[in-house]
Parts: sequence; structure tokens; C-alpha cells
Amino acid sequence: MTTSRRLLAYFKPYWGYLVLGILCTLVTTSVTLVVPWIIGKDLIDSVILKGKDLSLLNLIAVGLLALFVIKGFVSYGQTYLLSRVSYGVITDLRNSAYEHLQRLSLSFYKRKRTGEIISRLINDVDVIQNALVNEMGNLFGNALLLVGILAFIFYIHWRLSLLILLLVPVLTFTINKFSSWIKESSSSIRGKMADISSILQETVAGIEVVKSFTSEKREIKRFQEENIKNLQLSLKRTRIIALLSPLVEIMTLAGLIFILWYGGREVIKGSLSMGELVAFLGYVGLVLNPLSQISRAAGIYQQVIASAERIFEILDTQPEIKESSKAFKMPRIKGHVRFNNVYFAYDKGDRILENINLEVNPGEKIAIVGPSGVGKTTLVSLIPRFYDPTSGSITIDGYDIRDVSLSSLRNQISIVSQETILFSGTIRENIAYSKMDATEEEIIDAAKKANAHEFIINLDKGYNTQIGERGVKLSGGEKQRIAIARAILRNPRILILDEATSAVDTQSELLIKEALGSLMKDRTTFIIAHRLSTVQGVDKIVVLYKGKIEEVGSHKELISRGGLYAKLYNMQFNREDK
Repeated sequence: MTTSRRLLAYFKPYWGYLVLGILCTLVTTSVTLVVPWIIGKDLIDSVILKGKDLSLLNLIAVGLLALFVIKGFVSYGQTYLLSRVSYGVITDLRNSAYEHLQRLSLSFYKRKRTGEIISRLINDVDVIQNALVNEMGNLFGNALLLVGILAFIFYIHWRLSLLILLLVPVLTFTINKFSSWIKESSSSIRGKMADISSILQETVAGIEVVKSFTSEKREIKRFQEENIKNLQLSLKRTRIIALLSPLVEIMTLAGLIFILWYGGREVIKGSLSMGELVAFLGYVGLVLNPLSQISRAAGIYQQVIASAERIFEILDTQPEIKESSKAFKMPRIKGHVRFNNVYFAYDKGDRILENINLEVNPGEKIAIVGPSGVGKTTLVSLIPRFYDPTSGSITIDGYDIRDVSLSSLRNQISIVSQETILFSGTIRENIAYSKMDATEEEIIDAAKKANAHEFIINLDKGYNTQIGERGVKLSGGEKQRIAIARAILRNPRILILDEATSAVDTQSELLIKEALGSLMKDRTTFIIAHRLSTVQGVDKIVVLYKGKIEEVGSHKELISRGGLYAKLYNMQFNREDK
């Protein structure tokens, strides 16, 4: 299906508004078409040159005024109805794109820059919106007007009309050529805007890093360079668009001059009346605007197609993690997790995990340790099916996680990571994010268990305090405790802690550890940690090395073996003592 047809499919729910808008357009176009005829044939030929009837002159004047009043009212209806269609289409298109983004797998977000995704949902949709709102009604009305004008001029003098139509192939070729150039330029601009959005998103999100390394000038220069490239591309497209309209206008005016010369001869010869020539000139004068608008719309259409293709590219992206057609709802689990010969690689590249066989009993606390880049986070990301193993399987309470619905699986898992993600809104809303129907008592109880209640009630508005985007108004420890309260409220059976205490101060770490103790109680827990001193009390430590399980055992067992874990522990212990 072509991009145009796919875009038209979004008009289907609004056919009623569209039909009424088209009817209004027919009325306004009809009034526009009949006016030159009334002026030429009735006013000039019948009244001024022949009848010289003042009462008829008055009637024609009042009739023309009434027509323009009717046209004004109907034009209002046309603008409102067609705008209603346009805004509805854009709203549905943006909703579809956002809804689809929520379905896509994490791998998509690893490949695509955040700024590029935002650019497609904001900038590209805006291009389509502006085109539909500002051009859709005009384009349809101008097309009708052009057809009506051709009908009238052929009726008045068909030979003169044929000569005028010789301009049409030239105009068509010119418009098509320029349109292809405009589409190419528009695609380049959209891509450059994605680059600018990415820089903006990165520097705003990482403003503390930028300032700490005094990189403001470097980032300003980088942004300005991309912005100037966008300016150059925009000016190139503007030159093309700006050249198209005068070319069309020059060719049209050349035709008008020819009409004056040839039509004047026909009047002198008596084969054309003065009123008919005036009407003919009036219709040709009306041609200028619709032709210019249609040529402009052709250029805008190419911009729309370029933007629509970028949006449909997102909609065509298939999630890599899909539910089976026979997926069933997994019942409340105990938390028995088993990895069976699991292998994993990103995008068919080098293997990240190899031959992982691991059994975790309900309520056990498992620490996953090892050097950086060995696949610790990847391993635990397989449990909620953020990714699927390249081969092998993972079962929970005997259920293959690929056979159950994603919601029933993920609803029983909570993740607390090093980078705490909070949303703009109140503290209450952020805690309740894991359970939207939670009562006030449940929210407060979760906050108390997370050691967050005390600092929350000391804020000016307590639980109703707005935390700002990504929780910028809170300290790292406060944000982490809210994230823990959110996890507690969910009451998960499986808990994943990914460096949950590594980015906070010592005092906050003690409070967080105490909160995590409440959270981990009677839950199967996977703990990723770089500081080995924090995992000595777990039931089992899994040591990963080069994507494989190197060792498994308790802290004492692994130390006594003198293997990789003992070496890593001694290195850290000696470093901390210095």
C-alpha cells in the first residue's frame, strides 16, 4: 500500500465531516464561478450595453451581495468541518505511533536515538498537520474551481480555450520536476531535525555532565553546526519553492496577454461579445490563484509524503518480543526460576551469554557478579522478557515465559536499578505508578517500608509535592527510596536489583539497604552488584566471566576455592583499604 493510501485510511472515521465540508466547498466554488458570468453576460451585455434597465441593475447588485454573504457563512462551515477532519486524522496518527512505540521491544530503543523518535512524533506529525489544516480544503476547492473555470471558458469560446490549454503540459512538467526536488530536500531536513533533537535531548538530560566538564562552548558549537546545516538545507528548499510560484505565474500571465490580444480581435470581428470577453478574462484571472495554490500544494504534498514515510517506518517496525497466539495468563507464582542452556546475542552479533544453566528456588537471594561487560544486566533482562534468548529457555514455576502473556509475567516482577526513573507529577503518583488503584493507606505503607515516609511528610506539600521532570527536585537517595516504595507497592514475587545502592551517599545507602531488606523478604531476588562487600549475605553468588557462569556458591565457599570471585574480592578489598 502506498504512503498516500495509508494516510487516507486515517480519514475513514471522519467521512461525515468530510462530506459536509465538501458540500460547503461545492457551494463556495459555485458562487465564485457564477459571479464572472453574471457580471459579463447579465450586467455588461444585458443591462449596461443593451437594456439600460436601472431596476435590473439594482437587482443584480443586491443578488451579488447576497451571494457573497451566503459564501461567507458556507466558507466558515467549510473551514471548521475540514479542520475537524484534519485535526482528528493527526490526533489518531500521533496516537497510533505512540501506542506502537509502547509495544516495541527494548532493542528498538537501543538502536534508535531518543531525539530521532521524538522528532518523528512531533516535527513530522506537525508537517502533516499544517498541510492538512491549511491546504486540504484549499486544494479541493481550487481543484473544483479549476474544473468549473475550464467548463465556462470552453462554453464561451472553445478555440481560445484550446490555445490556453497548450500551457497545461508545460505547467505540469514544471510542477512535477520541482516537486521531486522539494521531496528530496524535505527528507534531508527531517533527518537533520532528528540530529538536532538528539543533541538537544542528550545535552538537556546530561546538563550536569556538560557543566561539570565545562563543555558548554563545545556543545554550543556542535548544536550551531547542525543548526546551520539545517538552515542551509531549509534555504535550499525555500529557493526551490520560491522559484516555482513565479515561474507558474509568468507562464500564466503570458497566456493572459495572449487572451487580450486574441480576444480583442474576436470582439472586433463580432464573433465574441464584450461581456463574454470580460467574463472570459474574469475566469482566466481566477485561474491564477488556484493554479498557484495547486502548484504550492504539490510541493507541500511532497513534504507530507516524506514525513509520513518516516512515521510509517515506525509503525512498520515489528516488536521482537511478541506474545504467542496461545499465550495464557500466568497464575500467581512462587518464584522458582530456571535457565536452561540459555544463549543470547544482540542482533546476531557476538554472543553475550553462553550455555547458562541456573536454578533459583522461591525466596532465594542470588547475587550476580563479575567484571564489567560480562552480561550481568543482560542475564536478568531475560527474566521479564525484555529480550528473548537466542536459544534455550527460561521457566518460572515450570512455565516457559514465552508461553504466558507479557502482562501476567511482568506484573509479578519489580526492578530497582541504579538509574532511578521517575516521572513528572507528584510523589503519590510516582509511588502509585506500579498500582494505579492503590489506596492512600497502601501508598503510605509502601513509603514507610521504603524509609521514604519521613522525608516525604517534611516536604511542603507532602505526598502531593511535584517532583519535576525525572525527579530533579529530589536527591539521589530520595529518588531511590521512592522507586523502592513503588516496587514494594506492586508486591512482586520476583525482584531484580541492578546496582540499586551504588549512586548514593553512605547515609542514604544505609536507609536504602534497610528498605531493600523489607522488599526482598520472601521474594526471589536477583542482585547485580560491583561492590562484592554488599552481597556476602545472599544465598548464592553467581560469577559470570566472558558470558559464561564461572562459579556458583556462597561467599565463604567461593573465597575458599580461590577462583575468580576470590581474586575480584581481594582486589576490591585491597583497593578499599588503601
